[in-house]
Amino acid sequence: IGRSFIDFVHPRDRNTFASQITSGLAVPKIVNSTMVCRIRRYRGLTTGFGVKDRVVTFMPFLLKFTFKNICDEEKVIYLVIQATPFFSAFRIPNELVAKAIPFVMRHSANGNLEYIDPESVPYLGYLPQDVTDKDALLLYHPEDLDYLQQVYETIVKEGSMTRTKVYRMMAQNGDYLKVETEWSSFINPWSKRLEFVIGKHHIIEGPANPDVFQTPVTEEDKNKAQNFREGIVRIMNEVLTKPAEMAKQQMTKRCQDLATFMESLMEEQPKVEEELRLDIQDPDHSYYERDSVMLGGISPHHDYNDSKSSTGTPLS
Repeated sequence: IGRSFIDFVHPRDRNTFASQITSGLAVPKIVNSTMVCRIRRYRGLTTGFGVKDRVVTFMPFLLKFTFKNICDEEKVIYLVIQATPFFSAFRIPNELVAKAIPFVMRHSANGNLEYIDPESVPYLGYLPQDVTDKDALLLYHPEDLDYLQQVYETIVKEGSMTRTKVYRMMAQNGDYLKVETEWSSFINPWSKRLEFVIGKHHIIEGPANPDVFQTPVTEEDKNKAQNFREGIVRIMNEVLTKPAEMAKQQMTKRCQDLATFMESLMEEQPKVEEELRLDIQDPDHSYYERDSVMLGGISPHHDYNDSKSSTGTPLS
């Protein structure tokens, strides 16, 4: 309460909204007028004034404007807006529609879309101001253009066509729904040339994605997705796998151990000569002792006189 209503209108719809109000004020005879615009959703409050959901989302509404004079003396005009929300007409993928409301589209001879019914919003998801002056032929499925070329030839020659075969028309989310169309046209009586073509479209089958208001994938999103795909391929081809990484770590550890061992060998001091010299044992003198053995009580190393006195027989 107290805030301007236009603050809740989507920025892309504010010019159309302001133009609608200006037209209503300029032509007071027009009591009611309508338009389709997106209004910001209520984001919800928890405790106090803390915003619970910070994502700003918008929802399409059908607005009905009414200008009323509350007091004739002061000439104060009030704007009364009745807002009716739009929801997707489809609930399941490729839904067969039994009682769809037909809607009208009109485009010029060069294909520019001049008018589209607000009734088309729940089926196609487009807001009229978003597709006005856009190429209407871009809504047709590429594989159906061959058949539609024959349809337009019939329209130019005959001026109308009762009802076509089923063909595909693109919704706002990028998917296609199946339609049948009754065609009529207006030919300028002076120039004898086609001025515009009117198609009354009947929905036969819904798109694969039932949410026609879903934002389609943009070129920026496609480029971003392609960059991610290229990054994944690069990771698979360039980044080492876990076994290869473990093998690399083990090889690195072995190289480090070998380098440490080689450094330790280079840092050790050479041994001195005393440590390298062999201990030579003293010569064995046992043969002297062997030669000193008494043979028959006589030793060659004893003095002769001693031996003689020891063996001689005393004289009587």
